[in-house]
Amino acid sequence: MKIIHTGDIHLESKMHGLGTEKAKERQAEVRDAFFRLIDYAEAKSARVILIAGDFFDSKKVKLKTLKEVVSKIGLHPSIDFLYLNGNHDDSSVFSNEKLGELPSNLHIINSDNNSFRYDKVHIKAFDLTKLTSEELVSNLNFNPDDFNILMLHGMECEIPLASLVGKHIDYLALGDIHIPDIKAKKLDAKGVYGYSGVLEPRGFDELGERGFFLLEINKHELKRTFVPNNNRTYHIVNVDISGLDNYTLIQDAINKKVASISTDDIVRVVLIGSYNYDTIKDLDSILANLERKFYYAEVLDKSTLDYKTIDFEKEISLRGEFYNLVKNNPKLSEEEKEKILEYGLKALREEVIEI
Repeated sequence: MKIIHTGDIHLESKMHGLGTEKAKERQAEVRDAFFRLIDYAEAKSARVILIAGDFFDSKKVKLKTLKEVVSKIGLHPSIDFLYLNGNHDDSSVFSNEKLGELPSNLHIINSDNNSFRYDKVHIKAFDLTKLTSEELVSNLNFNPDDFNILMLHGMECEIPLASLVGKHIDYLALGDIHIPDIKAKKLDAKGVYGYSGVLEPRGFDELGERGFFLLEINKHELKRTFVPNNNRTYHIVNVDISGLDNYTLIQDAINKKVASISTDDIVRVVLIGSYNYDTIKDLDSILANLERKFYYAEVLDKSTLDYKTIDFEKEISLRGEFYNLVKNNPKLSEEEKEKILEYGLKALREEVIEI
């Protein structure tokens, strides 16, 4: 038997920071990531798709989105969709009377609908906000002769893992953490557990490949395979500009760092290291080049000014007066002097100051 383990899909995510048009495109790509998963499940003859919470990004969902989801699920009647609430969403959105009758293969988990049997495979799911750890354990009652799956949504510290030891659980399908556990963790001598992660990354806190897990069950044997599914990948690229004293050298260093990244991806370049006072970075041009190359890009300047390269002590100018005032202030630490000189000299050159 084949089962898909997914969760944290977050349909209708706001996609902050991308601008209106790209945010709409990315929302559609999150939806399409879920639809690709369904098509994959159909092609692999999967019997069940486990949605371990946070199907939607909030408790309010547009009717248009609900209709699209319901229609797609209805087109695949051979697959059961077991949907458990997360901390972001609320399955009551499917109670919208404008949706009409829901597909019979969409199973919304509640206290009366939380146990599903497929021959010798037994699946149970529980909303951890609705019962105590003791109540959870008392409701398991798994038969050791079955292959038993438990689905929960919550952080690892919120799940009573110790209490689940010895409860005949073969696989614990978790949602809430957005990083997939590529290698399943041991629950006890019999069972393993893991998070599926998000289907499609939605920010720079979700770097790298994202996807879902294909579970292939043969009696008590489990083969668990990670299936990459994201349309775009987020990247954070650190570029050390120490010793690079002009835009051309800095841009060349950036180009080498990002050369292997797909143009369809989303990139944040972070300038690090120290730079001389006379270094010309030209952040606007750096960003413009990246925007021409990638779907979306941004530049953060975390490099620091090497104040030892500043020598205006004998210069008769506003710059010289400022330098001496800061350098000779006994109340300031060396670190404070560096920062004040960096920001002050940037201001005198009418440069953007990022604090």
